[in-house]
Amino acid sequence: MKKKSNIILNILIIFLLAVMAFSGWKLFGIKQDADTNADQYEKLEQIIQSDDRQAETFATAAEKYQSVYDMNSDFVGWVYIPDTPLNYPVVQTKDEPEYYLRRDFDKKYSDYGVPFMDFKCTVDKSDNIIIYGHNMLNKTMFSAVESYAKKSYWEAHPYVGFDTMNGFGTYQVAICARIDLQNTDFYYTDTVNFANKQEFDDYMAKAKAHAGYDTGVSLEYGDKLLLLSTCEYQYDDGRYIIIAKKVSDEDLSLKTKE
Repeated sequence: MKKKSNIILNILIIFLLAVMAFSGWKLFGIKQDADTNADQYEKLEQIIQSDDRQAETFATAAEKYQSVYDMNSDFVGWVYIPDTPLNYPVVQTKDEPEYYLRRDFDKKYSDYGVPFMDFKCTVDKSDNIIIYGHNMLNKTMFSAVESYAKKSYWEAHPYVGFDTMNGFGTYQVAICARIDLQNTDFYYTDTVNFANKQEFDDYMAKAKAHAGYDTGVSLEYGDKLLLLSTCEYQYDDGRYIIIAKKVSDEDLSLKTKE
């Protein structure tokens, strides 16, 4: 009986050691993926000197981002929120919409993926540019998007930058909303172009119905929009989105003087 107990004990010990070894291997893989991801984007940031996105050394956005485009022709733009970790290239693959969901900028497997534009969008032409990114627990990628659930965060970060090869773009955040995809009639990914004012107004009314607070930023038919979307975990199939409208340098100048 004692011998049998020892055998069972040894089996349990071996099992626990195997579990620990597997867990250690998984944790090592996660850390390695995180380090690789961080290094990759740090190098890309150095290439474009993202701390000064409209520096005098770059006469045009095309000049600034040409090197990034040369590295990967799926590149369509660069999205960032000042003073946050959200500062990444944006890619698009119309034939395989979620190609970069689990691939890095070099097209290698990565849990972090790359922020990607909805396949229905046409850069610099669509009324509503939709970009998806992961909400990572280490606060990278699009985790900053869900931070807009707090009004104080929006007050500190009212603008989003989205540059394309055709120009620099600044967008003012107007709507910050939490969506339960299993219990909503607002399917925000369905519309990238508005057929008329009524369709625009209906879309915005549904978005505002999910908003956590009123920003006071007006949205009008004809505005060019940027929508950032990420997962959130209050719901089984939840998303957090921010909708921002494109503003001109003149608008920014007037806002600064207020």
